[in-house]
Amino acid sequence: MGCQATDRNTKHRLNKEKYFYRVEALHYNLYKTLAKGERNHRLKQLLEKLVKEEEGHMNAWREAVLEHQHEEPSLPATMTLQISFFRMLRRMLGVAFVTGLLEKDEASVLQRYIESKKSMTFSPKEKASINKIIGDEKIHEEELTAEMRIYEGETNYIRSIVYGLNDGLVELLGVVVGLAVIATSPLVVVIGGLVVGISGTLSMAGGAYLSSRAETLAGANKKAGASGQSPAREALYTGIYYFIGALISVLPFALGFSGIPGIIGSILLVIIALVIASVVIAVISYTSIKRRIGEMLLISLSVAFVTIILGYIIRSVFGITI
Repeated sequence: MGCQATDRNTKHRLNKEKYFYRVEALHYNLYKTLAKGERNHRLKQLLEKLVKEEEGHMNAWREAVLEHQHEEPSLPATMTLQISFFRMLRRMLGVAFVTGLLEKDEASVLQRYIESKKSMTFSPKEKASINKIIGDEKIHEEELTAEMRIYEGETNYIRSIVYGLNDGLVELLGVVVGLAVIATSPLVVVIGGLVVGISGTLSMAGGAYLSSRAETLAGANKKAGASGQSPAREALYTGIYYFIGALISVLPFALGFSGIPGIIGSILLVIIALVIASVVIAVISYTSIKRRIGEMLLISLSVAFVTIILGYIIRSVFGITI
């Protein structure tokens, strides 16, 4: 029994060693790829520094694995896909977002190291290696957090984009599904949704401009102002993406769906878009991704449910259709 327990512990430790090797190998290749294509000199230097340190972490775990199984550990199967995904995000959402995402990932890895150190028995050599890696990962997280603060102005633009999209999705979903219950044609839903979407776009853009203008004049956003943040640009982004959110909500009805199929299609599209928007907001605001997604889905689905019920009440009790 004791021998079996020892074998199980050894196997469990080997699996952990392989896991940490794959994590560090992913980080090494990811930072290396991002560093090659990075034009910002300061961030490029930071990424190149991380490349060297992650290479050391990767090799330490590689040696630990080889001591137990005498064959090369495998690389992550999805590594190429993950690296391509980060490169796409860098092009689409900018350096601030990707830096924030890297910081979040470093924090997650650091937590896994700390938990493993508490729950598992490692050799003295591995303990020393883990302690060094934990120290390095803490510094990585701090460096990436400091780097992200430099791009606060850029993250404000991203925040304007995502909040505009988010509001357009949630508000128009309620309008669209409510109309769909009493509408006799999908065209009615499309027209009604677009009218509300256009008015909401103008209202959101105006509100964003006034809010940003007030902050700039009050000196409450000095870093963003120094980086060239413009109230007009912030208003433009907010308005455009609010309208995009509205278009996503009415898309199934524009394609000819009506009634229940149209409502289901609209809800599904909004859920997908909200998940993406929630991830972006969570990254740039240092909040939990799962919590942000849960909150936004709860709000949007609650709005949809309430307006569907109201639509049925209007149609059933008052006999109103349009």
